[in-house]
Amino acid sequence: MTGRDAGRGTAGREEERGAGDGAVRALSLRGTSGELFVFETLRLTRNPVLWGTAALVLAVQTYLSRDQQPDMNIDPIAATGVASCLAGAVLLVANLAASRDGRHGMPESLAGLPAGAEHRTRAVLFAAPLVGGLSTAVVLGLYLVVRLLAGPVAGTLDPYEPLTAVAASAFAAALGVAVGRWLPSLIAGPLVIAALGFMIFQNPSIMPSGWWLPVMQHHYPDWPDRPSGTHLVYVLALVVLAGGVASLRYGLRRRPLVAVVAAVAVAVPAGATATAARPVAAIRSGWVGADDVDPRVRDRFFGPHAYRCEERGGVTYCAYPEYVPWIPLWEEAAGPVVRAVPPERRHLVPQVRQMTSAWFFGEDTEAYAVRPGMSWGHPDQRKRLAEDLSFHVAGFRLPCDARGQARTLVALWLAGQAAPVTRPESLRVDSRLSVRRLVGYGDTEIGYARRLLASPGARERVRAHWDTLMRPSTTLERALPLLGLDREFPVSRPEGTPCR
Repeated sequence: MTGRDAGRGTAGREEERGAGDGAVRALSLRGTSGELFVFETLRLTRNPVLWGTAALVLAVQTYLSRDQQPDMNIDPIAATGVASCLAGAVLLVANLAASRDGRHGMPESLAGLPAGAEHRTRAVLFAAPLVGGLSTAVVLGLYLVVRLLAGPVAGTLDPYEPLTAVAASAFAAALGVAVGRWLPSLIAGPLVIAALGFMIFQNPSIMPSGWWLPVMQHHYPDWPDRPSGTHLVYVLALVVLAGGVASLRYGLRRRPLVAVVAAVAVAVPAGATATAARPVAAIRSGWVGADDVDPRVRDRFFGPHAYRCEERGGVTYCAYPEYVPWIPLWEEAAGPVVRAVPPERRHLVPQVRQMTSAWFFGEDTEAYAVRPGMSWGHPDQRKRLAEDLSFHVAGFRLPCDARGQARTLVALWLAGQAAPVTRPESLRVDSRLSVRRLVGYGDTEIGYARRLLASPGARERVRAHWDTLMRPSTTLERALPLLGLDREFPVSRPEGTPCR
């Protein structure tokens, strides 16, 4: 072997050794990255801030919905809005994990590790969205289970809504990592949380541009359908975008650059499509009717198949198809009133027909008098249903002053079968609308009604003298001996237009 051949052999062996060392180092870093991912995942999983916030969010949302029947059209959206607080905690935890390298002498401690800052960032970037999304999925899942067990359940679950909450937490985690690497300051993460939180919870005031945000919490069951699927795609693209931006901190590498470009290519048209959804039609000034209802919901609430009706206890109850499970609840509130009406006069009991708050002006108000809304469970709603039935049966149709009339006493006695007798007050229909009875009465009528409710044999006396008591000309003083009541309260006189 010549000297040249020997040199070539030596150089070849050195080259092979270098290539082998590079491969070993690559395998070592790959194994280290996997170990870092497991380490960061376990560390985040044990974080008390994350799970403490998760427990708080679950408790708060459960408390806020305690007096309302479950409605799958609304509950997941409301829970997603409150879960934004959990997403904020995820962002903070991910931000602290990503910026850990620059605090408390950590650079010197980490300098001897085989994996550099890029590998540590990648580990947090995969671990934080996983744990953050998991925590949100646990909260949303438990909340929906609680609501389902609180049935009967109305509405239809849109699976895109809870998935968007999970994706929003994943985006918050990736964004926290990006902020932690590009702006390694302890105040940067909280500032981003404050800015995003303010915009999300002020979303109703910037509709429809609010769909550019990761969470759109403002919605009502009688509004047009949301672009939930498109918005989910948009939020998932934001996750990839934030992750790519975090990775670009270490140079213009091909993979993160492609991820950023692809995410922008998806996020922009998806966000624009969601934002292009026409907002709810505003009510114009002046006289409005069914023609002014938003055309996207007109058939749903006013079309030939808008209602499903059932007859229960001699009363017809009509609900929108997704709210038929609530009919037994309406009957529970109406039943005591109906049973107190003489059997031969139960034809006076009107139909119970559901209404919407946004489009109430499209209803034929002359056809029926009792209209429960699209939420149920608050004491006001039960009381309003009982009072509507009672005053309709007693013949009150128009605003007037009913003081001093016997039938006012009977109407209050009927309503008292299901709800406390109180002075006229605004009663809640749902979270947007309250109504106040326009039939006037005072303390005298209330006092006698409470005495009648406590009087044995009151039902028999009311039925025996029903026709006399229901005449507008029959005064309260004349009705007292018929009902077995003593004169006890001052004489009541109309203060406005008397009821006829």
